[in-house]
Amino acid sequence: MFDFSSEPLRAATPRQFAVPQPGVLTTGAVPLQQTMLWLEATRLLGSDAAMVDIGTRRALVLRRKLPVVGDMALLSRAELKVSRDEAMGLRDRLRAQHLVVNAETAADADALADAGFHRIFAPRVMAELPLDPSPDVMAARLNQKWRNRLRHGQAQGLVIRRRPMPPDKKFWLFKAEALQSLRKWYQPLPPEMIAAMAACKPGAVQVFTAYHLGRRVAAMLFLRHGKDATYQIGWSTPEGRRLSAGPACMWRAMVELQAMGAEQIDLGAADKDLAPGLAHFKRGTGAELRTLGGTWIDTTWTRRKHQRRLRQAA
Repeated sequence: MFDFSSEPLRAATPRQFAVPQPGVLTTGAVPLQQTMLWLEATRLLGSDAAMVDIGTRRALVLRRKLPVVGDMALLSRAELKVSRDEAMGLRDRLRAQHLVVNAETAADADALADAGFHRIFAPRVMAELPLDPSPDVMAARLNQKWRNRLRHGQAQGLVIRRRPMPPDKKFWLFKAEALQSLRKWYQPLPPEMIAAMAACKPGAVQVFTAYHLGRRVAAMLFLRHGKDATYQIGWSTPEGRRLSAGPACMWRAMVELQAMGAEQIDLGAADKDLAPGLAHFKRGTGAELRTLGGTWIDTTWTRRKHQRRLRQAA
């Protein structure tokens, strides 16, 4: 019923990449920030990062020692499933003066709030796109307008090529995204980090590029980790937008990444208020939306005040 293949797929050989140790998440996909790929790349760049035991789980923790401020630890998108008491001892457990947690769930956020953490950023809405071996199944999930744009893009004579990105921080797409980020006011992931992931796991970084009459008009970069993939960069020229090259690239990525072993694509933030156009594009793919728990901090500067409040309440 749905046949959106504009050209035959290349034979893709599935390849297993190192996956995080059991316990980071018990169900569902593992966020990129909690994978061995992220751990190895940060270590390659000289960061102090490690997998640590937190209760019955393991989580990736990044550490930094800052002048004047002191020791800081970051727990990014680890599903902790901690109680209030466990959350209260988390900073001491990690031996840090300051602990920042990007909470993965609302339940973790509640525990952090009860433990005296202070929220510094509101929860973000994430778009998670399940992949299926059947293109018909994925096509049936597409929003009607998104599907129409895909058909339009596939009628424009676009040539879409996929290739693994070399471990090169000067790769052409980084410069293109840097210029785009200035126009759209967002902070991209540093090229050094993406290049480090490409160096740690050859083939982990995949780039899909759309050409029209020999010119690059759009590109998308994805990071493969275990059975998941993360959408990291999307770039397009005005001509690419006119030709609907974005949907054509995304569709090709959905089909080929699934053939390479991915079961889900983390499309990233889909906040309608912050970036309505991008959120609309991501939602149109048939992605499922999930709200995270916000960003929280616990420091030695505020802990004593919270403990006094608890004693007064008792």
